[in-house]
Amino acid sequence: MAAITTEDYRYFERKLYLPMLIKILERDIELINKLPFKLRRPYLAIVEKALAMIRKDLKHTEVYLLRRNMRLVIGKPDVNKITECKFISGGIEERRNYSSEEFRSRTEELITEYFSR
Repeated sequence: MAAITTEDYRYFERKLYLPMLIKILERDIELINKLPFKLRRPYLAIVEKALAMIRKDLKHTEVYLLRRNMRLVIGKPDVNKITECKFISGGIEERRNYSSEEFRSRTEELITEYFSR
């Protein structure tokens, strides 16, 4: 039985992280609109541009997973703030654990990447 490929893992992780990025940036837009900024539009433009790219990438990821009959199942965090994720592809199921610190650091990396595009 073949293992899940590296490329498939990339798509699974996109499906895991991109919705988080969308939530974070949508909250940031709300804060930018509420807080007293002197130059609000440049900040909004940067965040909205990144958000549009993330949504496009998420759509592409969902199509990829759907066409290849792949599923991601995200469990609830346990007491130690560890979240178990199941990657299901072609009859193979793999489990990986992610800590809240891993989520935070990878999310920061991705936001920085999208802002610099």
